[in-house]
Amino acid sequence: MRFLAVNGSPRGPKSNTDRILLPFLEGAREAGAETEVVYLKGKHIEHCLGCFSCWIKTPGVCVHKDDMPELIQKVRGADVLVFATPLYVFTVSGLMKDFMDRMAMPLLQPFIIQRGDQYLHPRRYEGGSPGQYVLISNCGFPERQHFSGLVETFRCFTSGPDSELAGAICCAGGELLRQPALQDSLTWYADAARKAGREVAEQGSISPQTQEVLDRPLIEDPAVYANMANMRWRSSGVEMIETAGARSSGASQLPAGEFVPLPPPQSLDSMRDLVAGMAVSYNPAEGGDLEATIQFHVTGDGAGSYFLDISGGSCMTYEGEHPEPTLTIDTPTDVWMAISRGEMNGATAMLTGKYSIKGKMGLMMRFDKLFSGLPGT
Repeated sequence: MRFLAVNGSPRGPKSNTDRILLPFLEGAREAGAETEVVYLKGKHIEHCLGCFSCWIKTPGVCVHKDDMPELIQKVRGADVLVFATPLYVFTVSGLMKDFMDRMAMPLLQPFIIQRGDQYLHPRRYEGGSPGQYVLISNCGFPERQHFSGLVETFRCFTSGPDSELAGAICCAGGELLRQPALQDSLTWYADAARKAGREVAEQGSISPQTQEVLDRPLIEDPAVYANMANMRWRSSGVEMIETAGARSSGASQLPAGEFVPLPPPQSLDSMRDLVAGMAVSYNPAEGGDLEATIQFHVTGDGAGSYFLDISGGSCMTYEGEHPEPTLTIDTPTDVWMAISRGEMNGATAMLTGKYSIKGKMGLMMRFDKLFSGLPGT
């Protein structure tokens, strides 16, 4: 059995799409299948002109002189064709759309015939196209509902009697797959993708049990994911424009340009990342209309000053000194790291003088509920 995977991400092998595709193909190879990946990013594919020359003047051959003839031959030699694409405006990427447009017409005849209960174009080559298709996609939103249009497209695309959609792997919040701090906690997803590849190779489809795992969200609370994504953009210097549709986001009231947000954590091995991780794990449902600033003064390894700004339902982390903190925590790095790992009781550490606080004690008592831990941990 031969699997041909077409990756339509403009990022190519560096894409989040590839982080799902590669373990899937690894599983197929474990079951004895041959696999090949084509990255459309490196291919020259012109737009379809709609001229019908491949149906009339040169049957099966397009007027464009580009890389598609080679790709069509690869498609004709495959048993399973895997479409791997990021979600762009609720459908495939532009690279993938050009590939699909240019692939379909040369492999079909212009006539319309009835097959079963539908009318369709007959294939040009007997047994010359894959019988099974797999969709792999990821998106930047935390909910799976954004894939509904894409999945329906592929259900229609494979609805003929000679085609079958063997599986659809749609990963919401795909950006989490590339975060170093979350790699260990998300191995279950790569394992499920690998198992799905084996199942398609061995039994022709993804089992309901494996599909159920793949449909699980990478992060349970979409608000936590949104907070992480917003931190990333703000740390890049992007400021949100306060339109009517954006006012519920709870942008910080700090003076613009005075403080630069910290990026999302890359690990849990430094105080800088640990404090940034607190903002990522902020629970807006627990915080409600809380307006507060939590200042950290850190000594020892990674010494510095950082503060959390909680405002309007969101939480951001900044480096520096806030002029009027609600709560100030003075702590050595090793003490706070031990507390975060569960190796030291926070209340006991404070009572024995291992770290000190100043300000609203009640805010400190809410930490466990306000900051629930990084996604997947």
